[in-house]
Amino acid sequence: MSPGIKCQASDCLMEEVTHNKIMEPLSHQEIAAPDTLPSTELEEMGATFGQDKNIIHAKDELKLKKDEPTSFANQSGRPCEPYPFHRYHDTYRYVEGSFLNIPESGALNLTEPCHEFKSFINTTDETKMCKFTTDVIKFGAACMNTRTNGTIHFGIGDKPSFTHGQVLGVVVDDKEAYGAKLKSEIDCYFEHKHKRSAQMCIKPPRFVGVLNKDMTSSKKCVIEVDIVPDSTICGENFYHTYSMSTKKKKSKVKETVTTETNPSKQFFVRDGGSSRNLFPHTTSAKDAKEYNDFIGSVEQRAQLRKQAEEKHLRVIKSSNQGSKLCQMITGGTASLDKSNYEQYVIVTNKSHSVQFESLGFLVELNPTAVLDFDPQSSENGLQQYFEKQSPVTVHLPDQYKITGDVEDIANNLQLTQNTNWVFCNGKIGEEEPSEINHWMMDKGASIQGVTSFLCRKDVLPNKRFLVVFLLLSTVSDTMDPLVETFSTFLQELKGTEQILCICDNKQAFTSWRDLIQARCRIDVSSRCIYELSLSEVNGTVLSLWSENRRSGHFLPCGGGGKVILEKEMERSLNTLDVLCVNQCEGGNEDKIAIEENFYKGGKVSWWNFFYSEQPGSTPFIKRDKFAYITDTVIPELCSERKACMLLNLIHIPGCGGTTLAMHTLWALRDRFRCAVLLDNNADFAKVADQVVTLLNYKCEEQLPHVPVLLMIDDFDEMERVFDLQQLIENECVKRQSQSKSAQVILLNCMRSESSEHDQKEPTKDTVFIGNKLSEEEQKQFQQKLKETNKMYANVDTFYKFMVSKVKLVTKYFQGVVSHTLKSFKTDMSATHLLLLLACNEDNPGAALYLPPFRNVFSYQPRQVCQTTKVEELFGKYSSLVTNVNVDDFAVRLISPQIGRLCWNEIASQNDLTPEQVISVCMDVYKRSFSTNRPSYRRR
Repeated sequence: MSPGIKCQASDCLMEEVTHNKIMEPLSHQEIAAPDTLPSTELEEMGATFGQDKNIIHAKDELKLKKDEPTSFANQSGRPCEPYPFHRYHDTYRYVEGSFLNIPESGALNLTEPCHEFKSFINTTDETKMCKFTTDVIKFGAACMNTRTNGTIHFGIGDKPSFTHGQVLGVVVDDKEAYGAKLKSEIDCYFEHKHKRSAQMCIKPPRFVGVLNKDMTSSKKCVIEVDIVPDSTICGENFYHTYSMSTKKKKSKVKETVTTETNPSKQFFVRDGGSSRNLFPHTTSAKDAKEYNDFIGSVEQRAQLRKQAEEKHLRVIKSSNQGSKLCQMITGGTASLDKSNYEQYVIVTNKSHSVQFESLGFLVELNPTAVLDFDPQSSENGLQQYFEKQSPVTVHLPDQYKITGDVEDIANNLQLTQNTNWVFCNGKIGEEEPSEINHWMMDKGASIQGVTSFLCRKDVLPNKRFLVVFLLLSTVSDTMDPLVETFSTFLQELKGTEQILCICDNKQAFTSWRDLIQARCRIDVSSRCIYELSLSEVNGTVLSLWSENRRSGHFLPCGGGGKVILEKEMERSLNTLDVLCVNQCEGGNEDKIAIEENFYKGGKVSWWNFFYSEQPGSTPFIKRDKFAYITDTVIPELCSERKACMLLNLIHIPGCGGTTLAMHTLWALRDRFRCAVLLDNNADFAKVADQVVTLLNYKCEEQLPHVPVLLMIDDFDEMERVFDLQQLIENECVKRQSQSKSAQVILLNCMRSESSEHDQKEPTKDTVFIGNKLSEEEQKQFQQKLKETNKMYANVDTFYKFMVSKVKLVTKYFQGVVSHTLKSFKTDMSATHLLLLLACNEDNPGAALYLPPFRNVFSYQPRQVCQTTKVEELFGKYSSLVTNVNVDDFAVRLISPQIGRLCWNEIASQNDLTPEQVISVCMDVYKRSFSTNRPSYRRR
């Protein structure tokens, strides 16, 4: 007799013996089916078990296993993709009973994550946390030593008890406790020198929601932990772990006592679909060799990891999905003020609360109808969110049946008044939702009636409406109602020209594309947007209304998309002047006053660039180095692996270096997140924090990031520039904003007194701007002069502009100074100020702070809401002086050359020696000492 048959016979015999022993005392109580009662109740009735109690206990467990819900049996569900690796804020959720279409595996190509499944359902509450942390650390150490990315899943079943990768889900009461416990246990298990690396490589747990089969919410989730052994963190290290080994022994009273012994040392590696300890605990030469061989290969593994990462360099998206979305949603006009579509129909599925802040564009689109497949939408979903901002009329599909005149039906539906909200898979409290397998039979026909009604030429204008499939949850089943609804619209519209699909991520897009390909035999890729996050979609669509561009600010994101810069965030970035994509749009600043100020020597503003791009204006003058900086130097710096790169723009004072730097930011504002440092004396740690905040804003997990281009101007020492660069690097590491390409470009605009730089070739990180204009630059200045002569009557006082026109020659300066300072008197208040500025000509760029001189002349400090005008203080000399933009209390000469010539002219006209000129200056100083010491400020 075979062992299997013997075992079966033995089981049957035991069951019969047990049954007879129990039945005898129960026959008196007329109980014929004792196996329907628990053993405790049977004991109360007089049944005796003896050794048979163990058999009955085993039988009870077997019965429980047989009685488990079918969803936990070996039932084959639908395949689905795992949650996107190394992300936390995606709205992806699993469906109970489906299964992950990935194997448990070892190292693949090191960047593709390996996976390990844990059912986590037969664990008691007391041991759950211990099992979780132990399994995660074991898996994490194995991935770190093997240098492979990985994800361990809790709440995912495996053979033999379940289908491989089956979604079971677990109920978690305190999610924060898991993260806190894992963090503390990592410190306990790893060596002190590797604790920080382990904390950075083993990511915090995420909790992926599990939906019921009818797409309603449940309390279950899948716990997942990602491992990312980045080459910059792990280097050539190897990682042992230490745990307290336990032994069980029986005491004399037959109670099991658990005792702890010394810590045991382990060295885990990935071996196929599991983690194996290679640390030799015996004297076996084979074990020792395997361990030593692996340790010897760590250097090679580290190099392979680095190479694998370089193959997946996160460079800026070269796609044009943002621009594509602008064209598709407007029918080619790229403006929703004059869109070719008059009406919009939205088809959507299960939403997540975190998505609502990125769905403002839906309200602005004012859709005619929304076909919603989330039965809980009115309780905690999209319909509840939408109705708070715009009126809706709720319908069930049967209300669209054509039972009479179409116009009367449309009126009854209020189709032209409010957004029609159609619950396409039931509505909680009114109509039961259907599972995917049953939806077609239960509700398919009625939804087909809705699509047919909306596509009638006498309902919505032919070719003038767009159907937008907004996939807020991943569609992964061929029987999904959205696939069938797409097919219906495809037939009604006879093609995809009036269909747009928006997917939250590439994984959702791939699944959707493949399902449509299988169902409809067409490739829908060209009608899909999938490389923009929902936040980027929201900002891009909102920016297509001119009113929004006038009232709000937008930042660029990859692929030509945009995100909204909220006012609260903009105010919080108080060390930076952030340059937005739509800077100056909708403003009403005085163009003439702004340009006059600039041409007279004032600092350039964003408005100068904005007005130069308006119809009827000539473009802003581009210096020769402009194209080299924007097209060559900066792209090369972006390809570097260092997080913060430095570009030095060295220039002669007064030659337009700062203007060139700001022009560079303006030209690149749709490809970089541009900003200017407002105060060189600001706390650099605060600056670094705000720069990285700007980098990550609304795109923390949307990789790669659009880099920040930060302009810093007029630093005295390179050492301080390096300090700021290092702090930004550190902040990127701290916030885990690391990438394989540059994240921040520091454009350092720095003065140099030496004209020798002008003759030098630019280097990889340094460009020199001298005081000699090329022939091409001269042509541009001549053209601009013609334009200004038509617009302004006082062009002769635009000395900054005229200087550029005549190649910065001293002869021109001399004529200007002699004419302006004619009849200069040293006993006038205005001349005192000019004299002080001229005395400071060896300190280029310094600005004279005016309040200390209130006793010297009739100057009064401005009121809080008052603007101080140079003309009021300097009279006829005002054309030589300009306000400093930092504040209106400070002034400076428009050019260092002007300062030197003013000194000579004053001395010559008044027949004064240099000593006498200085004496006059000192007298002014002494007269001001009764209040405050006057001071000079750097710009």
